[in-house]
Amino acid sequence: MKKLSAIPILILIICLCAVACTPAGVGSVDQKGANVFPVSTMDDSLAVAMGDVMPFYDDGVMNIYHLRDSTGTNSIFYHPIARITTTDFIHYTDEGVALDFEEKITSIDAALGTGSFIKGPDGKYHCFYTGHNGMTEKNPDTGKDEFVTGFEHAEIVRHATSTDQKTWVKDEDFNLEGWENDFRDPYVYYDSVDSCYYMLITTRDYNAASPAVIKRYTATSLDASSDEWEYVDNFFVNDEGSYNMECPSYIELNGFYYLAYSEQGDNRVTHYRYKTSHDGEWQKFERDSIDASGFYAGRLEKFGDKLYAFAWCARLSGGTSGGFDWGGSLVTHELVQLPSGELCAVMPESYKQFFSTEVFYKTVDGKKLEDLSFDGTQFTAVGMEKLSTNVTRISLTVEVNGDKGNFGLSFGLDGNYNNRLGSAIITFDLDSNRLTCYNGVSSILRYGAPLASVSFGFEQNKSYNVDIIIDGEIISVYLNGEIALTSRITDMDESNFAFYSNGAQAKIRDVKFYE
Repeated sequence: MKKLSAIPILILIICLCAVACTPAGVGSVDQKGANVFPVSTMDDSLAVAMGDVMPFYDDGVMNIYHLRDSTGTNSIFYHPIARITTTDFIHYTDEGVALDFEEKITSIDAALGTGSFIKGPDGKYHCFYTGHNGMTEKNPDTGKDEFVTGFEHAEIVRHATSTDQKTWVKDEDFNLEGWENDFRDPYVYYDSVDSCYYMLITTRDYNAASPAVIKRYTATSLDASSDEWEYVDNFFVNDEGSYNMECPSYIELNGFYYLAYSEQGDNRVTHYRYKTSHDGEWQKFERDSIDASGFYAGRLEKFGDKLYAFAWCARLSGGTSGGFDWGGSLVTHELVQLPSGELCAVMPESYKQFFSTEVFYKTVDGKKLEDLSFDGTQFTAVGMEKLSTNVTRISLTVEVNGDKGNFGLSFGLDGNYNNRLGSAIITFDLDSNRLTCYNGVSSILRYGAPLASVSFGFEQNKSYNVDIIIDGEIISVYLNGEIALTSRITDMDESNFAFYSNGAQAKIRDVKFYE
C-alpha cells in the first residue's frame, strides 16, 4: 500500500480548520424561515396584525389563538379568531381562521372578542369567547334605544366546540349575559381542589370596592348550558384603580397561584397577582408587571414544565412613530419563578439554541468592536455598520460605575457616524433607575416621551448580563434574568446603530452577535 506523505495531510487539516473557523458574514446565515415575532398570518402578502392572544398547549404543540385584525364589509364586522401553531417559538404554521364573525347586523357575533380554549376529559375542545355587537335601534313602542341583537347588553359570552381544532361549531343557544356592556374575555379552567370548572370574566361591579372586577362563574361540565353557569363571586377586585382588567389568566406553579391581567388604562401593562395557597389572599410584588407597555394583553400558559407569557407588541399610532396602537406582533417570554414566587421574564431558551451562529459587526471605522469604557464626562457614541435583516441575537455585559446619566444602544442612524444618536434608543437610565425605549429622539438633550419603560435598581460597580433579540421592527431586551423590555422601533434593520453614553460612567463589554 502506498504511504501518504504527512505534509499534504497536515495542509488538508489546516485548510479544513480554516473553512470551519471562518466567521459567518452578517446576514449570511440561512435561518430557514425563523420568526420570533410573527403576525397573525404567515402569508407575506397580507399585512394582518395579531391582537389579543389565547395560548393553548395541547399534546406537544402550542396553539396561539388570537384576534386577527381584519374586518368585513361593514365597520361593525371584525376580529375573527385565528390560530398559528409552534413547537419551538421560532417556526410557526398558519392554521387560518378558527372562528369567524357573522356578517349579520343583528348577530351578537358581528365582532368577536377574546376568549380561551380548553380540552375536555372526552378529548373534545371547547372555546369560550366574547360576542360583541353594540348596534342599537329605537323601539317604536317604547321610544328607547335597544340593542339590535335582542340582548340587553353589547357583550355576551359564547361557546363553540371542535373535535380537531380545525372545524369549530358554535352553540347558538349558549349566551351568557352579565349586568354590564363590559362583560368579556372569558378564561375557563378546571379546579382540581374544588372539582369543578371556573370561568373568569372581565367586567364591572359598582357595588364593589372598585368598579373594575374579574367575576367568577362555575359549572360541573364544559357542556353545561349558559343557564347552568352560576355566578360565584368577584374573584379579584382591582386593587389600584378603576381601569378594566382585560384578558385574565390563572395558573398554578409550584404552590403559587397566579392571576395575570392587562391594564386598560394609562400604563397599558400586563400585571399579575399571586396567592400562596388555593384560598389565600391576593398579594403583589413591588414590580407587579411582566414587561412594559410593548407587551399587552399578556396571558400565561405552561409548555411542559416551563411557564410562558404571550402577548402582542402593538403597531405605532403614526405608522413609523408615535405611541402604541392596537394589534401587532406576537411576543413570547419564558418566565422564571424565584423562590419568593416572583416571576421574571427571560429569553426563551430555544432562541439561544437556534440563533447560535456568531457573526461579527465592525465599527463604522472598519475596526473590530472592542470593550467600551465611558468615563461619563461627555456624550460618546461608537457607530456600527448596518444591522442585518436577519433575526439578530445580541449578548453583552454592562458595568455600572456611577449613578448619573444614561447609556445603551441607539438605532436608526442614517449614516456612518460616531458620536451621534439615531431616532430611537434603548437606554439604561441611571438617573431614574429604569430601562427605557425612546422612539422620538431629536438630540442628546431631547429624547421625547418614553415609549416603554421598566423600573430597575442599578447598583454602582456592578455588572449585569443583557440578552437582546431583534426581528424586524420588534426588540426584546432581557436584563440580568430579572426584567424584560419589548418595544417597536421601525427603522432598525438596514440602518446603522451605535453604542452610546450620555453622561454615564459605565462599561459595555463581551458584546457578541448571533444569527
